[in-house]
Amino acid sequence: MLAAYLVGAEVESRLPTVRDLGDRFGASVGAVQGALTWLAQSGAVTIESRRGAGMVLKARSVGELWAAAQGEPLVIALPLPSNMRAQGLATGIKAAFAAEGVEAFLIFLRGSRQRLRALRSGRCHAVVMSALGAREACGPNETVLLELPPQTYVEAHRVYYVDRPEGRDRKLRVVIDRDSADLQRLSELEFEDQDVDWVPATYMQFIQLMQDGRADAAVWDIDETIGRLPADFLSRPLSPQVLDRLDYSNTRATVVMRREDDVTRAVIADCLRGFEVVDIQREVMAGRRVPEY
Repeated sequence: MLAAYLVGAEVESRLPTVRDLGDRFGASVGAVQGALTWLAQSGAVTIESRRGAGMVLKARSVGELWAAAQGEPLVIALPLPSNMRAQGLATGIKAAFAAEGVEAFLIFLRGSRQRLRALRSGRCHAVVMSALGAREACGPNETVLLELPPQTYVEAHRVYYVDRPEGRDRKLRVVIDRDSADLQRLSELEFEDQDVDWVPATYMQFIQLMQDGRADAAVWDIDETIGRLPADFLSRPLSPQVLDRLDYSNTRATVVMRREDDVTRAVIADCLRGFEVVDIQREVMAGRRVPEY
């Protein structure tokens, strides 16, 4: 409990007295003093006692405090690393935690709703998703801790379709991936004024469905389509009115966590300095850095 408290304390801040900490944690003065001594000896904190000022936190190791408070690695769920943008983001996040000595494990799950289920069931401490996905799928118990600039999640989304003469006299069949909060919402927005037949599937299946003649169109992100589309597939940008409503929320990466998890909040806020993560992502995408996550 003391380690969890100190994770969120500012360096050079004055700490409560040992007696006050004991009252806070329901522990004896001796137990608190012993815990402070152990944390100092382990290198987790440096505490200076000043006459008239009490205890002042001079330094802290976020990694050591996380280990003492949680006793397990910090786990973050990310999208599948199936393109260089996603690999660059994973590399930047992993490097940020490593720089602070925090043992972090990255897991990769397809679909923002799948990642949120992992968060809610306690299988991870935080998830990465688009700002649009967070807006659509997060509940009252989740909060966005960090939002990165545009094009950190995807470059852009487009509508991909096949123009078949035999299909012009029937309703358009549009693939919709309901595991992906952003792809689902983008599809609904793009085709909201049309009478379409929805074809439930994962975004990984849409090429095969369209090739087999079981679907006509789908919304997908540009990064996933590079080098994968058959020659007869066509594409167009999202409608201007949809883009205006999005304001790049579909392309911004966010970090989402449980609202009441103060320890995770403090560690992520301390480690993930947004633009350092973005710089590493750009280096990976430009081929100047080997992905490592």
